[in-house]
Amino acid sequence: MGYILQLDRDLFYFLNTQLTASILDFFMPFITSKANFVGVIILSWLIIFIMGKQRDRKVLIIVVLAVLMSDLAANTTKYLIQRGRPCNVLTDVRILVSCTQSFSFPSGHAANIFAAATYLSYNYRRYSIIFLVIAILVAYSRIYVGVHYPLDVIGGSIFGIMGAILFIQLDKWLVPVVVSWSKKRFSNAQS
Repeated sequence: MGYILQLDRDLFYFLNTQLTASILDFFMPFITSKANFVGVIILSWLIIFIMGKQRDRKVLIIVVLAVLMSDLAANTTKYLIQRGRPCNVLTDVRILVSCTQSFSFPSGHAANIFAAATYLSYNYRRYSIIFLVIAILVAYSRIYVGVHYPLDVIGGSIFGIMGAILFIQLDKWLVPVVVSWSKKRFSNAQS
């Protein structure tokens, strides 16, 4: 395990201090901040919820549930593992955003964005490349700005993907059950 953690630190230093560019120094702090996207997300969500089809509304609700579940799972795991953030425990880290005292593994940002991207990709396959690119950029930004190790981001991504898959499976199972129940109830009401 010590070898893996050392490799993780070495990769973190390479990505955080060597693989840099001035344009990324501007872009990565912007993309890593949820606050920069809250307004757009809420407005888009409201427009789709009001003007979209029933299927689109269902997808919006489930994607919110998948993100909330992945966030809860990631935060619970953080407190169980209690890994310190690189910006708090390492020297010579390029810190481009504020460094909180919260724990590092897994990355909540990665869990949330991969939960959303995975569920949206399943439902809107022609946009899946866009969702995946956004998820990778957000996850990578956490390393670039100095607040997460690569394993934190990988772990968070896995949490998010697993959460989305759980909701995909629930959706596949639940919709036929509800439709069957509704048809049965409707036919009994007609009799």
